[in-house]
Amino acid sequence: MSASYEWTEYHLTTSGWVTGTEKTDFDRSDVTPPSDRVLSVRYIEEHTGYGGGSRHQETWRSQDTDQINALLAIHGDPPAHL
Repeated sequence: MSASYEWTEYHLTTSGWVTGTEKTDFDRSDVTPPSDRVLSVRYIEEHTGYGGGSRHQETWRSQDTDQINALLAIHGDPPAHL
């Protein structure tokens, strides 16, 4: 069985979660992060011959914690799909 490592970046903005760069096993589409982002996370799906799983990994955070918390309260957690 072959390994798989795919991910999608999501950026929290004033209008909600926005999809960013995506990487599949066969392709990558680069997207410039929005200028009004306050938080960026990468949703990762990884599978090997011995198992695997999925997780979120924070990749960037603004210094404005209050704004991040306010937008998370409005828009919720980042998407959990590729």
